Amino acid sequence: MKLLVLRDKKPGHFNQAEGVALAVGRLGETEVARIDVRPSWFAHDDVRKLIMRRYGRDARAWLRRMYHIEADALERPDVIIGSGRPTIAAGILLSRVFGGLPFLYSGGIGGYDTREVSLMVVASPRAAGNPRCAWALIPSTIDPDAYAPPRRLAAPADLRGAELALLVGGTAYRKEWPQNEWEALIRLVRETARDFGVRWRVSTSRRTPDEVGVMFAALAAEGALAEFVDYRSAGPGSVRALFGADAVVVTEDSMSMLAEGITAKRPVIGLRSAKVHDGYASEAIASWCTARWGVAGQSLAILPLGTVTGEQFAATLTRLEPPQQDQRAELSKLIAPVLGLDGR
Repeated sequence: MKLLVLRDKKPGHFNQAEGVALAVGRLGETEVARIDVRPSWFAHDDVRKLIMRRYGRDARAWLRRMYHIEADALERPDVIIGSGRPTIAAGILLSRVFGGLPFLYSGGIGGYDTREVSLMVVASPRAAGNPRCAWALIPSTIDPDAYAPPRRLAAPADLRGAELALLVGGTAYRKEWPQNEWEALIRLVRETARDFGVRWRVSTSRRTPDEVGVMFAALAAEGALAEFVDYRSAGPGSVRALFGADAVVVTEDSMSMLAEGITAKRPVIGLRSAKVHDGYASEAIASWCTARWGVAGQSLAILPLGTVTGEQFAATLTRLEPPQQDQRAELSKLIAPVLGLDGR
C-alpha cells in the first residue's frame, strides 16, 4: 500500500499521523510518502471551513490556492493520513482528486462535512459513537519493544534506585503554569530523590519556558538528577530514550506524552496545573485513567502539581501497574475493516 502522510508543523500532530501510518504498516507492506502541509496566508481555519462548505468542489484548484499543493505532481496513494486542523481540508481535497481514496484522521473534526473522512481516531469515548469514529489511545511512533520491561514498583522500598522519566512541557491551549507550580515541581523532584532514592531522568520541551530550563539545569548541576536533557540544545527527538524508564511522569499539558508513556507500557503520572480549563482533553485523559489497558489495575493517575507531596506521589505510583496491551495492535484492528483488510 502507498500511504500519503500529511504533516502540519506541530510534532504532537504529525507524530500522530506517523503513528497511524505505522499501524497501517502492521496490516501489510507499505510505502510512505509525506507532504508538509502549510496553509496559505489567507487560509486560516475558519476560511478553510467556509471554502469546503461552499466552494471546495474544484479540489485541484483549492489545493493549489490554500496549500500550494500541485495534486497532479503527486504519485497516486492508496491511503491518505492526517492529524491537526490544517490537514483536514487538505486530506478531503486530496481524496477527491484521487477518486475518493480512504482518508484516516487522528483526532476529532468539527466544522466540516466528514462524510469523506473514512475514519477518525478519537481520544474520548464519548465521541466514539459518532459516524466513522473509533476510540483509541492517541497514536504515536513509540515502539514498546524497543525498551526492556520496567521494574515493578509495588511498594515504597521498590522506588530506591528506580528510574523515573520526567517530561516537562509548558503553556499550551487551555493550559497555564504559574511560577509557584514550577517551583513545586522542583521541590517534588528534590524530595522524592532524597526520601525515596529515585533517579530522575528529566527532559524539557519546546514549550518549556527558558527560566524553567535554567532551574532544572541548576538541579542537574547539584547532582539531584540522574540525567538532564535540555531541549534548547538537544532539540526534537531527544526525549525518546526516556520512555525506557521504570515509570513516566508528565506535566499534563501534553496528551501526546501521556499517551506515549502508556504506549511504551510504563505506569504514568500526569501532573495537573490548577490553571487547566476543563475541556475535551481533560475528558479524554479521565477516560484513560479508568481504562485497564490489559491489566487488573490502573496505569495512569493525575495529581495536582501545586500541592502534591513526595509521600502522595510515592503512594500513587506504587499502586499503578504497567500496561500490557499493545496499543499499536489495537489501532491496527480498528483500521483494518475501514481499509477492507484482515486485522487479526
